[in-house]
Amino acid sequence: MALAQTSRSYLLDENLSPLTINIRPYAVEDIPAVVRLNRRLDQAGGPSRFPTSATPGWLPPGLHPQLYQEYYVAVDGDEVRGGYILKHQNFYLAGSVEDIGDYQLPVSEGLVDKSYTVVGIQLLSDALKRQPLLYALGMGGFSELLPRFLGAWGWSIHAVPFYFMVVQPAKFLRNISALRHSRLRRLALDALAISGLGWLGITSLNAVAARSKSPARGVTFEARSEFSSWADELWEAHKHRYALVAVRDAASLNQLYPASDERFVRLVIAHRHKAIGWAVVLNTQMAGHKQFGDMRVGTLVDSFAAPENAVHVVSSAVDFLRQRDVDLIISNQSHRSWGEALRRRGFLRGPSNYLFAASKQLAARLQPLDVTKDQLHLTRGDGDGPIHL
Repeated sequence: MALAQTSRSYLLDENLSPLTINIRPYAVEDIPAVVRLNRRLDQAGGPSRFPTSATPGWLPPGLHPQLYQEYYVAVDGDEVRGGYILKHQNFYLAGSVEDIGDYQLPVSEGLVDKSYTVVGIQLLSDALKRQPLLYALGMGGFSELLPRFLGAWGWSIHAVPFYFMVVQPAKFLRNISALRHSRLRRLALDALAISGLGWLGITSLNAVAARSKSPARGVTFEARSEFSSWADELWEAHKHRYALVAVRDAASLNQLYPASDERFVRLVIAHRHKAIGWAVVLNTQMAGHKQFGDMRVGTLVDSFAAPENAVHVVSSAVDFLRQRDVDLIISNQSHRSWGEALRRRGFLRGPSNYLFAASKQLAARLQPLDVTKDQLHLTRGDGDGPIHL
């Protein structure tokens, strides 16, 4: 693993300031300046804060040679004016394994002080010089600042489809914030929940949507404490079936979903005792969640199999979560076979705020992107991971 230890200097717009911004790896001595930056952002109502630890709490360097994060800060004398996180991860791309970077949490004081407007541009430029094959994932929707900024700089952006299955209609109707944004709607949805009409309507809709009730005969699933050689075999057998997919061998998966994190349930799906796929799921009791209220939400976080076996993986994950009395099951899946598998099991497609943005260099490797975007395997396990879930 070769960590980037270089720094780069950028002259600010001479009409705004004669100072030079130096972008370099975040060091322990920068922490007080980052604290001051966060305080200034907070006082001005800025939307983001930068970590106050110089060592990543998730995916620190040294644990996995190809899967780690680096923190960079934009230094102006004694002050820090911004920063970003660069996540390194190997991907299978067009027949070869490539180191591809994820541009995470760019923070610029330019958001609250026009004297530093160009810092955001400098952060992106620095990240692209360190890793031209760069992407961003998540970002909260097309109206947010980061995707609008990346789009203005020529990045290709599209939504990763969002799918959901309502398991407990009454709980869903009482808690789904996206549908309850007015008093009249809240009253109507509560009436549907109390009367049972909501249950009848949603159950009927699920039945119409579903074309596959359960895994095929001979397909079984079980929870495992960690990934092992069976995950490596699946990866080697099926990675070439995807235009772009993060390396999902056992070592990488055990780093992303460690046995020490009890939130993650790792399911291995087998047909006649031979592993054909896997899924990582969450079972989360929400409390005042801005989207899901107080529902118990099951999430199909990540998965892998041959595309034709996606339906067996999805069905197994759904059966596992339904046995644990979840109210709603959700997933983001970019590949058309996985989307079709979700629809076959009765999932509906909803509006997505989970976006994939590719730099010009990465987009060029994925051309024609209008075709290949449905052949990318991107899930909530990519990018920042399943945060907020």
